[in-house]
Amino acid sequence: MTERLPAPAPVPAPPLPAVGSPSMAAVAAHQVRGPLSSVRLRLELLRDTLTGASHTAARREVSGVLHEVDRLSHVLEQVLAWGTVDRGADTPVETVDVLSVAASRVDAWSALASDRGVRLRMDGTAVTGRHVRSSLEQVLDVLLDNALHMTPGGGSVLVAVHTAAAEARVEVRDQGPGMTNEEISHACEPFWRGSSGRDRKGTGLGLTIAAGLLAASGGRLELGPSPVGGLRAVAVLPRAE
Repeated sequence: MTERLPAPAPVPAPPLPAVGSPSMAAVAAHQVRGPLSSVRLRLELLRDTLTGASHTAARREVSGVLHEVDRLSHVLEQVLAWGTVDRGADTPVETVDVLSVAASRVDAWSALASDRGVRLRMDGTAVTGRHVRSSLEQVLDVLLDNALHMTPGGGSVLVAVHTAAAEARVEVRDQGPGMTNEEISHACEPFWRGSSGRDRKGTGLGLTIAAGLLAASGGRLELGPSPVGGLRAVAVLPRAE
């Protein structure tokens, strides 16, 4: 006797994100990520078939296209990260060893700093803060990426961890061109690019994401001139009790 299965039941559809919101952008990026991965795989397979001297030019062209695919993948990951900002209010906040996280990110970026001829230094004191999980790592990656790209060879970038009142603060100071007050007022707008960053590849979402993640953690992003010239970017988190 064939067992009768219950009829499928309707499931409630979640509300669509608001048009123009980070979540809507993330939905679109997620839909594109799968097909883009398929394109990368097919290009890699094609490149592997292009052996021998007669295919040198074609192999170089395919490698160039793969480089552009990787760049687009990075853009999509940035947009997906931006989409997490909308969910920050619903994400639990946890304690974080601020000095330890800062040290790990300095270590992760030290190879690029060395390659660019930039001295990456760190100083600070131990402090425990509160943040949405993994947000401090993402924020410092944005700030260090910007600082290392803006600082010329022979310059230095300082990461300093300290406390002030009920806050944990991580400063990233570079020796680049810095920002005007007008540029700082627009710096966290989605896709906005300052005059010094218009020739640089990127999405213009880095500081938007950083500011959003810090706000979701109960903190904020501060931008201002560095005492040694350049930009001082400060990730501020509430201290853990």
